[in-house]
Amino acid sequence: MKFLMATHGNFAKGIKESIELVLGKFQNLNELSCYTNKEFDLEKEIEKIINGVNGEELIVVTDIYGGSVNNGFLQKLENHKNIHVVSGLNLPLMIELLSEQDSYITARELIMKSLENTKDEIKYCNLEIDKMVEDEEF
Repeated sequence: MKFLMATHGNFAKGIKESIELVLGKFQNLNELSCYTNKEFDLEKEIEKIINGVNGEELIVVTDIYGGSVNNGFLQKLENHKNIHVVSGLNLPLMIELLSEQDSYITARELIMKSLENTKDEIKYCNLEIDKMVEDEEF
C-alpha cells in the first residue's frame, strides 16, 4: 500500500515534513505539490504516479474536495480500481492512516476507520474550553 498527499502549493510538502518529525520517514509516503511552477502539468504528474504504483493500492489524500487536484485523481478511478481518493488532508488523518496501515487488510477498511477515528480532531477550541469550565462549575 502506498500513500500520496496531493495539494495546491506546498501544503503536502509541509504535512510530510511534520509527519517525519512526529513519526519518522515512510518509504511508502510521497507528496505532490501542485502548481508550484509555470511548467506544472497535473495530468502528466498523475499519469507518472499511476504508472509508478504498478497496480499496488494507492491512497491519495487531497486538500479540497472538488478542487482541481482532487478532480484530477477522481477522473482516474473508473480505470484504476487500486486508487482510493480522500479529501480534507490534515495531519491527524495522515498520522492515523500511516500508523494503522498494517492493522487492516484493505485500503478501504483503513480509510473508513481512520476517518471515523479522526473526525473529531477539528474543533472550535474556545467552545471546548467553555464546556470544560461549565463542567467544573457543577
